[in-house]
Amino acid sequence: MNLTNMKYYGYETISNNSVYGVLSQDVQNRSKTELAELDKSIDSLTNTSIKVNFNESTFKNQVYFKDETSGEFIKIGLSDENLEKLQRVFGKQDFFTKSDGSQILSGKAESFVAGWFGDIAYKRGYASSDANGDGYLSQDELANTNSGFTSHGVFNLYSMTDTSTSTESYMKLGDSFKNQHSSSYAAGKYASDSIEKELNKTIQNDKNSDGKIAYGEIMDKNEHEQDVTDIITAIVGDKIEQINVGEDLLAKALLQQFMGGVSSLNAEQKAVLAKAGLLMDKNTLKEDLSSVIKNIEANIENSKIDFKV
Repeated sequence: MNLTNMKYYGYETISNNSVYGVLSQDVQNRSKTELAELDKSIDSLTNTSIKVNFNESTFKNQVYFKDETSGEFIKIGLSDENLEKLQRVFGKQDFFTKSDGSQILSGKAESFVAGWFGDIAYKRGYASSDANGDGYLSQDELANTNSGFTSHGVFNLYSMTDTSTSTESYMKLGDSFKNQHSSSYAAGKYASDSIEKELNKTIQNDKNSDGKIAYGEIMDKNEHEQDVTDIITAIVGDKIEQINVGEDLLAKALLQQFMGGVSSLNAEQKAVLAKAGLLMDKNTLKEDLSSVIKNIEANIENSKIDFKV
């Protein structure tokens, strides 16, 4: 299918949709005295069940924060840019400097960093996906995380337009997802190979530090359009060409089934296809319908297909 002349709509509609969000954490406003006492024992309280990086940290600024899920403290590295950003947003009063230069977080800064850590480690599933617990997530391990997100919309074969209407997130990062989002995956939009790297990327992506990452904070308009093109190409391939008009219910039902599978059909479409003996079961390959579709192309008009990954 030639998508050179595709027109894309709806980016502005979905750009503010939330893709990821912090795991809620209580704010612990510790006094200087409490932090000084904590300094004496914090290494013994530091989480050892979750390895956040492999070998040595990529980032030199080591910080501690309380992880409410495990009940222990996490020690992790931040980039210069992210440390400066956090101090600017939350104030230096939330940072207690230890004698070795590392820092214990408190207050809103701790809640923010711990919240994003919780989202990555638990909701996106990095901690459970690191099968051997070495702090490094291989491609196979990353496939088990819930790191994927996508836009959904309506692709019009007649006018060659796509209108994005919604987003979906926390999707499995398996082979099917990677195939349909090849450019974005290659650009590192969805995952990093350690919790530490993903935390730094997430803090950077949360441009206004509000504890939510919107679709538009990760995908600009050009990247979004490329991603939509990749989805359409992966699903449709070169099986059909731009088609002309017709109001044939059977034809539209066949196309809907071809694009979205049986689960995407409404009751009327299923009935029409069943009567014609063309209703697929879950084991039927898409290629089985390609010859049928070619025979009805002349009867199809203004056909719209909802794309769901």
